[in-house]
Amino acid sequence: MNGTSAPSKLKYLKYYLLGVADSEGCFCISLKKEPTTRFGFALDPMFHVTQNDAGTDVLELFKQALTCGRVMEKSGQPGTKLFMVDNRRQLVEKVIPFFDKYEPVLKAKDFALFRKIVLGLEEGKHSTLKGFEELARLSFEMNGNGKQRRYSLDQVLETIRARAGSSETIRRTPK
Repeated sequence: MNGTSAPSKLKYLKYYLLGVADSEGCFCISLKKEPTTRFGFALDPMFHVTQNDAGTDVLELFKQALTCGRVMEKSGQPGTKLFMVDNRRQLVEKVIPFFDKYEPVLKAKDFALFRKIVLGLEEGKHSTLKGFEELARLSFEMNGNGKQRRYSLDQVLETIRARAGSSETIRRTPK
């Protein structure tokens, strides 16, 4: 390894990766405006870990240990690399079981919500208005309660209800 000090014993490697993920990783669910979808938005799950170029070997360790994902340059940030898993099947079969076994500490809440949303997507909950609303609301509880989101929860709910033809009035969430 080039300058990284990953544990030399394999039995500690997964705990090492857990620590890196807990500090430099992110479990996220993007809400992307998609006019061709039933509700006008898509829920797009992703797990990623970021490192500067010197930490690329650590990202390669994630790829090897999880047997999925890819390592790439982080868009708009020269000198920064990203290990990313955005394939839902790989999230369900590789990422979630890893973090079920090696539980995050700092990101425990985000992982629990991420897990619930991804498994909800697998169950098809997003195909009904009620289910999509539930998953969208959960996504706004993650990562600082959606502070970096492009759309507010009210905007998302208004759009999905209009697309579903719902006459339900929009419930305002307390600020």
